Formats: sequence, C-alpha cells, structure tokens
Amino acid sequence: MIFFNRRDRVVLAVSLIITGGVVWFLAGVSRSEAMPQLRSVAGGEIGQRGPIVLEFPGKVSEPSVESAWHLEPATQGYFEWRERQLWFWPVTSFEPGQTYSLELRAGWSYADGIRVTQALRFTFRVREPLLLYLGNPNESPEVSSVTLDGQVTQRLTNTSGRVVEFAASPDGESIVFSVRNDQGGIDLGVVNRQGQNQRILVACGQDRCHEPAWTPDGKWITFVRFGADQKGQQSSALWGYDFAKGRAIQLVSAPGLVPTLPTWSPDGNYLAIYDKGALGIRVIGREDRTVAVIPTNVSQSPHWLWDSQRLFFVIEQGDTLLPYRSAYLADLTIQTTRHLFSATQEIWDVSTPAESPDGQWVVVGKRVLNGPVGKQLWLIPMESLDTGEGAIPITTEAIFSTAAYRWEPAGRGLAYQRYDLTSSDAVPQIVIWWRDRLQNQVVAVDGAFPEWLP
Repeated sequence: MIFFNRRDRVVLAVSLIITGGVVWFLAGVSRSEAMPQLRSVAGGEIGQRGPIVLEFPGKVSEPSVESAWHLEPATQGYFEWRERQLWFWPVTSFEPGQTYSLELRAGWSYADGIRVTQALRFTFRVREPLLLYLGNPNESPEVSSVTLDGQVTQRLTNTSGRVVEFAASPDGESIVFSVRNDQGGIDLGVVNRQGQNQRILVACGQDRCHEPAWTPDGKWITFVRFGADQKGQQSSALWGYDFAKGRAIQLVSAPGLVPTLPTWSPDGNYLAIYDKGALGIRVIGREDRTVAVIPTNVSQSPHWLWDSQRLFFVIEQGDTLLPYRSAYLADLTIQTTRHLFSATQEIWDVSTPAESPDGQWVVVGKRVLNGPVGKQLWLIPMESLDTGEGAIPITTEAIFSTAAYRWEPAGRGLAYQRYDLTSSDAVPQIVIWWRDRLQNQVVAVDGAFPEWLP
C-alpha cells in the first residue's frame, strides 16, 4: 500500500506582503547560489489546497530551507521534499482571490555548505474554484464544470456519453474518470481542468475499474477493479495507479476481502474501504495493516474528520417495512463508536454528516421518521451532536430531496444535488448554499454528483 507521508510537524510561515510576480534580491549569483523557481501552473494561479512548489537547481540543506520559509498571510501547513523540490501543503484551504507572499529569508544553504545571504521573494494568487458535476447523467453523462455564479459551463470529457464517475485531483489540475469501453468493461481516464489532454490511464478490458480516489498528495489514484481471477471467479480487488511510474498495480490482497468505495484520510495515513466480506468499514494503515473494522450494514464512503482520527458513518435501523439510517462517529484513537443525535425527541433518518473546514459545524441530510419523504439539509454545531440543538436549516422545501453535499474547501458554501419529487419530468439540479448570506443558488440543471475543483 502507498501512503502519503506528511511530516508530523506543522509550520507557521509569516513574511512581508509584496506584489507582482517574483522579486529577486540576489546579485552576483554563483553556482551554489543559483536561484530556485516557484513552479507555475496554467493561468499563473494555484488551487485552494495548494501545493506551493519550489524547485531548486541543486541539493540543499532541507532543515535550513524550511527554517527560512515565511508566508504571508500566515498559513499552517506541511513540508514534503521530492528530490530537489519542496512542496508545501496547507492544513486548511488558501483563501480564493487572495495574493500570498512567500519569502525565503537569508541564511539557508545548499548541501555543499554555501549559504545564500540575501532574501528571495515570490508572490502567487489563489484562483476561485470551479464546481464539477456529471452533466446529462441519465442519458449521456459527461464531466462538466461551472463557475460559481452559474454563468459559464464547460464540458470537460468527450466520451460519447460513457462516463460513470469522476474525482478531482487535490491540486485541481486534473480529473480522473471511469468510462465504459467497447469490451463491456470500464477503463480509467484523465483530463485536465481545461478539458484538454484526455487519455486513458488504465485500459481494463472486460474488467470494471471504477470508484477512483486520489491520494492527498496526488501521486496515486486508488480504485476498485472487478473481474475474473485466474480461476475464472469474479472478484474485486483494490488497485492503484502510480503517476511517477505510469503503471497500475494491485495494492491489497487478503482472503475474503471485497473492497468498495475507497476513501483517504486527509493526512494520507489511512485508507477506508467498505468491505462487503466483513460487512463493515475497514480502515487500513501502513504496511497494509488493518487498524479497525467498523461494523455497518450500509455500503458507503464514510466522511473523514479533519484530524484523520475520526470518521462519520451510518447504520440502517428498524424493520424492513420502515427502515431508517442513524449516524455514528468512530474514533480510531480510542477504538469506540458514538451514536449521534440520540438525545433528540424525534427519530431522525439521516445521511452521513460532513464536517465543515473550520471544524465548528456539520451538515447532515435528515428527515423525521414518518414525516415527508425528502431529506433536508441542516447545519448543526459540533457540540450538539447528541441533541441537534442550535441547528440551522439550509433547505426547507419538502418537494425536493437533497443529497451528495460537499463543503467548498474554504468553507464558504456547500454544493449539493436536489431532485423535485413532485414531477415525473424532473432532472437533478446542482445548487450552492452560500454560508455568508444563507441563500441557495442553482448553478446547473440536469447535473449530478457535484465536486469542487480547487
């Protein structure tokens, strides 16, 4: 198994704000003092989740460079070295529309001991995200994007309506998608955020390669491959595609393991899958070690909390005539589960809660048992996970059923899918709820499964 190995320490970087491109303060640069470069991306902006990448012309003293790193506005994050590149991943989202200043203060050194005695300064801007969705999902599904005002839409894939599902890369530069092929199977493809350079990553023949999930560092895509084994028996296996080596390999193999719906923890140290063989969520750590198996009768992708130690999930309750789902919180540290909203006066039928980026709220789809059919979205304080007190309604129209909700990386809003239960001709709509003005805005019609593209 491949894991995203972020360092344990968190850095807090501060510097002076400057404007315009890259500003250099080096004169008479020698070989050892050759200038690093800030890696640019299309449009000259980076996504909300980063990363910032500095490319050095030679091997450096890594601790000295990290000590010299200062960022303004101040941002917590993780360092990762990839040979001569320093990658910085923010713990929380960069602010869209904000210009940031990065300074490498004087005193850092190359591996040969020569110190850089003057400061280097860079600036970069954080772009506004787009919203991805599956356009025309019932007849000719393709991945599309839309601006947050709903004014500009663009189809990104060109597959003759064969897309099954998709996932955005952490840096927002690529979208992986599963696509039906001519052999009755499902391949994995990739396209960039401009809808260009579409190609097949993994040709799966008659096998079905689906449910792709990016590792948080963007180096790998994990996915489920379903097909016949060497004995002709149908089985599922967990696979991964390594971008550095350009190949796919099987990651986990264990007797009785039937993996579905892989989901990475935010820090990349754990992978959660729903194991149909064990009837539970299996959490896998390093060296393919099972950290926990959380019993649940619902095949699902749990929602990880930002600490990467806890996750939300649901269990189906009741009898076959009137089933409903209850929400739970699993804590890997103390190996316990907690029944949520258990102190409410009514029985709630809920969808999996999702924590806000600031960790202060959760959003949950709920309906009162024996009430209207459609679930409505509610914003609930984290301290009220037992009682639900202080809940704020996000949606209130009973004619709509809501699902597939996802927080914007900076926490400014929530994207979700809704469907009109009263019309036989209805098509799903993509809606954004804006947190500052408590308003819902339809941004796409005949679209499903919204996902943010940083």
